[in-house]
Amino acid sequence: MLDVIGIGIGPFNLSLAALIEPTRLRALFLEKRETFYWHPGLALPNSRLQVSPLKDCVTLVDPTSSYSFLNYLAMHGRLYSFVNKRNASTSRREFSDYYQWVAQRLRTLRFGEEVVDIVPFKDGYRVNTSTTTYLARAVVIGVGVEPKIPVCASAFVGETVYHAADYLERSPPSTGEHVLVVGGGQSGAEIVEHLLTRSVGTRITWATSRTNLLAMDDNSFANEAYMPGYSHRFHALPLQQRRSIVEREKLTSDGVSTELCNRLYEMLYERDVAGSLSESFRLLSSVVVTNITSHDKRWRVDLSGIATQRGHRLSVDRIVLATGFQPRTPPFLQSLLGGARMEEGLPVLGPDYAVCFSQQMPGPVYLQNQSRLQHGLQSVNLSLVAYRNSLIINGLLERPFYVNTAERQVLEGYETRGKGVEPVVPRSAQHVAAIT
Repeated sequence: MLDVIGIGIGPFNLSLAALIEPTRLRALFLEKRETFYWHPGLALPNSRLQVSPLKDCVTLVDPTSSYSFLNYLAMHGRLYSFVNKRNASTSRREFSDYYQWVAQRLRTLRFGEEVVDIVPFKDGYRVNTSTTTYLARAVVIGVGVEPKIPVCASAFVGETVYHAADYLERSPPSTGEHVLVVGGGQSGAEIVEHLLTRSVGTRITWATSRTNLLAMDDNSFANEAYMPGYSHRFHALPLQQRRSIVEREKLTSDGVSTELCNRLYEMLYERDVAGSLSESFRLLSSVVVTNITSHDKRWRVDLSGIATQRGHRLSVDRIVLATGFQPRTPPFLQSLLGGARMEEGLPVLGPDYAVCFSQQMPGPVYLQNQSRLQHGLQSVNLSLVAYRNSLIINGLLERPFYVNTAERQVLEGYETRGKGVEPVVPRSAQHVAAIT
């Protein structure tokens, strides 16, 4: 009987595994893939991590952990070089390598084992995989996300119609191809930059439902929304207020970096100077794709203006769908959550990310990366992954292994002032404070 089994090994459960290691918890993490990877199809040379690399698996909870990004840099002989760079960011490629480095060092990870069913019983859960059965008192679901494919494109997904997540796994466009990129977020912008840089002679049409290429809101005050106290206040609000806040604050998580916007504009300006812009590039805003049909080995795409409802038709050779992701819901998860309390079709989660059930369950079930409207936008990006996992670990141990300490926020919620859950620091910091 294990204390906890994690289903899925992505960045969130990888962080949980690293933070569990110094505890007495008996844990196991299962993943159907043969190895760890993090969106390899999007690891473009120009792609950058949109959060601080200190928001890694462990640092914001335990900066002394050997699984930190800084220790990764030191072990690879790049710590001084990283400090000498002009900015403190890193590439998605390097951060993916960091994750793989952490995964290779953890002994509680099992790859190549697909979970097919989770069955509650008297003392916990039977987790049935493709090869065996495990028993655990609690489960943490971290099955990740899957590409969001527009309905009109789903029947045509293949070599020349594909999601951005598969971009680097498809053959590059040939000279003279007309490529349609759908989606005005960071991934779409990175792909367009890559096409402009690498695909000489390629015609590009970029279509987005947004009114413009909206830059990510990354100022210091906006980032206060990615602190534990803010998340706690958010969770206590009524659903409609939470929905409204998520919509208003979307660009703190889902915009294009200002640097990339400026680079793209500069590249397009230079094409305009050279007289080649109008024949090689178009940017269509406030439009949606309504239909795709095959025609003479090409694709006929119907677009519709959001405001005007006016139609527009394109003939293209390739379609790249930078249309985002959605939570993955395998059949075993739907069955397990059958008795969960629901809030407008969404499972209700407690402050510690445990599912609230209508009936007594044999142990807690925690959900990773599926609580955008329960805990805010921070729950679906990397900002508070270590903090969230510290709450899960404390709940499993029924005591504060990772101890809370106060950290002042500049941005206060007046209606909940003094009631917020405070950030977490490692036991080592508490020990130093006690000695002092």
